[in-house]
Amino acid sequence: MNIVKLQIVVLIEKYKKVTDVAAEMGLKQPTVSFHMKSLENELGASLFQYRSGRVLLTDAGRALFQYAVRIVSLAAEAERSVKQFSSLTSGSLTLEAGYMPGTYFVPNIMSQFINLHPGIDVSLTIQPDHLVRERLRGREIQLGMLQDSEGGDDSFHTQVVARDEVVLIFAPGHSFAQIKVLTPELVAQEPWIQHDPASSLRGTADQWAQLNNVRVWNNTVVNSPEAFKRMISEGGNVGLFSKAGVADEVALGRLSYAPLPGISPGLATYVMAWRKDYTLTPLQQAFVEMAAAESVLV
Repeated sequence: MNIVKLQIVVLIEKYKKVTDVAAEMGLKQPTVSFHMKSLENELGASLFQYRSGRVLLTDAGRALFQYAVRIVSLAAEAERSVKQFSSLTSGSLTLEAGYMPGTYFVPNIMSQFINLHPGIDVSLTIQPDHLVRERLRGREIQLGMLQDSEGGDDSFHTQVVARDEVVLIFAPGHSFAQIKVLTPELVAQEPWIQHDPASSLRGTADQWAQLNNVRVWNNTVVNSPEAFKRMISEGGNVGLFSKAGVADEVALGRLSYAPLPGISPGLATYVMAWRKDYTLTPLQQAFVEMAAAESVLV
């Protein structure tokens, strides 16, 4: 069993056609068919079934597919890592980040890194925090920036790059702007806009409500941080947000904020994370070190 045969299994599941698999791999169709038959003979099991012009995996094929995905991913990761150990003047840096750190902390760090290493290719993808975490665990990515959960994650190495206060935000014309001392009970009576349930800020809001024994009034959920801020600034609602994330709007007079009243969940901590069984490339190590040097503590 070699890596080419396992790649074919992965691509058959994706495309369901031998012609498409051959095109993706740059091989001739008979070559792909030969490898498929050879793999079945090698394992002594039927892995592929043909239906209405499509190729589907059998139960045995699906069992093999689970391992093939991991092995193919590891092989690609190994190749990338070895190639990037030559220098810091070429190569690529791929980073995935949760919404908050990816929007309000990463761009500044990445811009400085690009200026120092102009010959590299850089890719930034912003995903929900839980997806970044899952993709790190699943070896789909090697480096991510996410909010550090309470107790941390034993499967990751982490480097703190930012700590930020979570605050209550509202429009400048809201009645809260005139109240010097808010209470949890008063805040809970206002209509809230909530973040998506998968968002780390949604978790903070739920934790704050639980700590202060209140139940917030909310019937609006928004999964875009920028849309969230815009809706708060335009209406009479309130919500939780990163203090650093509203700095520009506060300076322009578009939003106001107040510390969370009552018992606070504490600062949000954002970290660069990578698996403990993975060795950072020189580029990744340089980026992590720059991020740590540029740590933002609000």
